[in-house]
Amino acid sequence: MKLIIFILASMFIIGCGNPKPTQKLTKAPTWYTHHQLHSKVKYEVFGYGQGSTLEEAKANAKEDIALTLISKVDSSFTSTTITNNDSYTRKEKASLKVTSKLSLHNLKTIKQEQQGSVFYVALKYKNLDLPYRVKTTIGDYTCNDEKIDNYLQETALLKKLSSSLGCELDFKVDRRNEAWYLKYKEYLFLLSDDEFEELYVSTSSEHISMKSSKKVLYDGDSFYFTFSSKKSGYVTFIDVYENGIVTLLQESTPIKSTLQIPSKKSENYFEAGLVEEGQNTHDLYIAIYSEKPLDMSRFNYASEELAESEVAYKFDELIEFLKGYEYSSVLLRTKVK
Repeated sequence: MKLIIFILASMFIIGCGNPKPTQKLTKAPTWYTHHQLHSKVKYEVFGYGQGSTLEEAKANAKEDIALTLISKVDSSFTSTTITNNDSYTRKEKASLKVTSKLSLHNLKTIKQEQQGSVFYVALKYKNLDLPYRVKTTIGDYTCNDEKIDNYLQETALLKKLSSSLGCELDFKVDRRNEAWYLKYKEYLFLLSDDEFEELYVSTSSEHISMKSSKKVLYDGDSFYFTFSSKKSGYVTFIDVYENGIVTLLQESTPIKSTLQIPSKKSENYFEAGLVEEGQNTHDLYIAIYSEKPLDMSRFNYASEELAESEVAYKFDELIEFLKGYEYSSVLLRTKVK
């Protein structure tokens, strides 16, 4: 999350010893401070950035665009700004973890200007729909109806792509630079929040079915799941948060015909919660059927530390893991009370 600290010009810094010389304030261009550059078409997104180098300014403008597309982008960006007559001074250098490396096609510099030691940049990104971006990026492709991942072919996003392209291509979900992409061969397509949500789908299988005790949840609700299987085996239970974090809810548990998690004997059921306060969320719950217990060491139980770690974003790994197994999934939404 971008952290910006605003300091009123009237504040004084008091310390021991000789005072450090302050940087000379540089007047920012009007087009930058007032964001005067606007798009004439709905699909264009503008981003503004400033920095001590042109590269840094472009990286910050790129981050501005990414934060418009993806609300869950995280970075360690920090800066100090003095708001006084549209002036600007920088106290700390930005340390970007994410967006300076994001893969964005159709990115164009609209305006750039240097005032003193500060660079100002405005970038434009054509946020065209994913099928159009795919077509114009990969160019010619052969429709041999490549083998698509069993899970992905059920999703709304891949169905939309296949319909637009006229055939099925072997796309993969890819996590890198702390963002989610759809990958085809060497091509990467950044997924917006809405596009990523279209990768969440309820599915069913022959050997395992599941249902939640509640179809729609509200923050703080208690709930549980029941599972049914046509033959004896094991059920492994997974939760995927709306941002792609994967957590293990229950390791392989024996099932003969039916099973409840948490069990009826348990004093505690699952409790619905929100990722961000005041905003609806959604989770994808997946039950994997196996004849023998599964090794789930690559996935972890939920914890506060896990949620803050990039290693928890394993939706792409989970999709690969599901290959070769019977599974069912339930997309469950949690609403603000």
